[in-house]
Amino acid sequence: MPGAAAPAVLLACTLALGSPAFAGTLRGSIVGGREVAPHSRPYMASLQLDEKHICGAVLVRPRWVLTATHCEVAWNLSDFRVVLGAHNLNTPEPTQQVFNITRAVPYPLYNAQQDIHDIQLLKLHTSACRTSSVRPMPLPGRNRDLRPGSQCHVMGWGETTGHDDPSAALLEATVVVQPQDTCNTSWRGALTRDMLCASTGTRERRGVCVGNSGGPLFCRGQLQGVVSFSSMVCGSPHFPDVYTRVSAYVSWIRDVLQHY
Repeated sequence: MPGAAAPAVLLACTLALGSPAFAGTLRGSIVGGREVAPHSRPYMASLQLDEKHICGAVLVRPRWVLTATHCEVAWNLSDFRVVLGAHNLNTPEPTQQVFNITRAVPYPLYNAQQDIHDIQLLKLHTSACRTSSVRPMPLPGRNRDLRPGSQCHVMGWGETTGHDDPSAALLEATVVVQPQDTCNTSWRGALTRDMLCASTGTRERRGVCVGNSGGPLFCRGQLQGVVSFSSMVCGSPHFPDVYTRVSAYVSWIRDVLQHY
């Protein structure tokens, strides 16, 4: 795995965590997104299989990241890793911290057929070093609903239009929370109260696609959603992207953090 010299502030972390990552071919996409300022989203994590990005994740505590359960890692933890502090996944940046995963804790009532309770916590082999490029994201209050019309941001690595080659740089798209009944009309009643959906609210295509599962929906300075599923037509205005509503799981998250 390619390495790079680390600045003094990261030297101890680099010795413990491994070399900066080089992810190779990417499989994610943010449709209608824009590149963010490098390292301006310090909570963003890349979940990788055999050193290739497969899902987004978000740092919620120094040793824990939150992602979607359908980003299955429990079958062979040793094949997966988490990369923090990255902006360009094709560059071995000195800000990057690389972790093995020692435990996967999916929500116990997860149902893959119905896409419900699609949330899990992954424990890193050691705590992340807090830097300007690596910092946890605050959790929301318990069972706090987002009002329809709330503006949020979803982020990940990949395409900007849904038709071009993937970008290795971190991208972000602005989306708007949609009413639950609108979502259920589009998705034929598939959404539960523990989900929320978001789109542009217009005819413009903007949102998530393959590879952005597990990534964060960031609203009003807090983590409000985890990417769960979307339409086959990425960013479709007719089928808003669906997220696991994090506020519904805050008690469970805190319980896992305390007991594991």
